[in-house]
Amino acid sequence: MKIYTVVLLLCLSVTRAQGDGTGGPENDTKNSLGEPQTGGSVSDGAILFILTELRALRDMVVAQKVELSVTQRHVEALEARLSLSEHHVEELTAENEAQAADLVTLKARLAASEGEVKDLHTENSALEARLSIGERHVEELKALDEALEARLSLSEQHVEELKAENEGRPKVAFYTALTNSRSFGPFNTETPLVYSKVVTNIGNAYSLVTGVFTAPVRGVYYIRFTAADIRGSSYTGVTMYKNNIRIMHNSTYNSEGNWKYMANAVTLQLEQGDMIRMSLPSGFGVYDDSNNYNTFSGFLLFPM
Repeated sequence: MKIYTVVLLLCLSVTRAQGDGTGGPENDTKNSLGEPQTGGSVSDGAILFILTELRALRDMVVAQKVELSVTQRHVEALEARLSLSEHHVEELTAENEAQAADLVTLKARLAASEGEVKDLHTENSALEARLSIGERHVEELKALDEALEARLSLSEQHVEELKAENEGRPKVAFYTALTNSRSFGPFNTETPLVYSKVVTNIGNAYSLVTGVFTAPVRGVYYIRFTAADIRGSSYTGVTMYKNNIRIMHNSTYNSEGNWKYMANAVTLQLEQGDMIRMSLPSGFGVYDDSNNYNTFSGFLLFPM
């Protein structure tokens, strides 16, 4: 727009110079009416002026081209920067979307973690409650254990006392069987029973010679016997004596010829030296062999 304005100004200047020139004789012309007419060639000053203006115009055009070229490069640079910025924006947008997706995932994981934490808190509370109950049980077991240890200690002490008492206590027990000769009796008179097979005789209180048990210490004793016979049409029975006093008699009649058994026991308070013996009444019989159907036994319950 500036170039067109400059050209228009140059044309106006040339026209004005032509109208104002006085010219010489070669320039004076007359029209058909004989009037003077300005015209003809342009003066050197006007040409110089035009050339000067044209040079200025050329310089201005060159400057405009240079300025335009710089402006275009600047615009291209701006466009390149704009394209780079748009690419960068797209990358940032994609990165932001990825970060948004990651954020959603993280939020989901955080929600799940919070749920797990709540579950762990609940489980931990339950475990603490169970632990508290377990601790109380442990304390109760400790108390019970202490009580049991005290009772055990007392029992051990009692056992030791019983051991000490038992060590000083006499030990008396015997077990005997009558004979292996099978039939014994009947006899016309009452006959002492001497149990010839001694199985146990702790304290040696039973005499294999006389068949008499003699109390070695004052105390309470348990005395027992068994009797049997297989012969028919006969009486079977025995009598127990303390010293010379009859304290028990048992008898039966065997009419069928089958086994007849009897057994009995007594608890007696005996003084040291008291004697217990068994006898077979007159006319009575018993039967014994290796099966030990007829026995005589006893033991000391406790001294007095």
